[in-house]
Amino acid sequence: MFRIQRLVTLLALMACTVGVTAAEHVVQGVVTQWKPLVTFAMPGDTIRFKNMTGHDTQVIDGMLPDGAEPWKSKLGEESFTVTLEKEGAYVFKCNPHITTGMVGVVVIGDAKRPANFDDLVGKLGTVKVGKNMVNRALKKLDKALMERE
Repeated sequence: MFRIQRLVTLLALMACTVGVTAAEHVVQGVVTQWKPLVTFAMPGDTIRFKNMTGHDTQVIDGMLPDGAEPWKSKLGEESFTVTLEKEGAYVFKCNPHITTGMVGVVVIGDAKRPANFDDLVGKLGTVKVGKNMVNRALKKLDKALMERE
């Protein structure tokens, strides 16, 4: 009888976790670009940065959802990961290569348009280095969002 109760409990726990598993998304440093430039993920998913020789990754100041935690890796930190819970768009850079276009975006959630998109566009004027490249990344994000609809 005890074994049957344990089995039923185990099966109930397994049923509760179906579809709740988080995914991992890989962003690679390729020369002076992030591939993919725009990554779509869900809350709780992990973003893994690979091919990081000569690269780092850091959220650009103010270019993330309100209340979200920024991240910053060390230069050359292979397989750096960040798990994102807060829905919205996060704009990140490689510090040594931002002026050559190494800016990317992670969008968390399934909203058609991240709630903070207009806020990011409004904060473009506060970007100190690589403003044109951040603007380019936001335009590519806008295009990717339109293609996603």
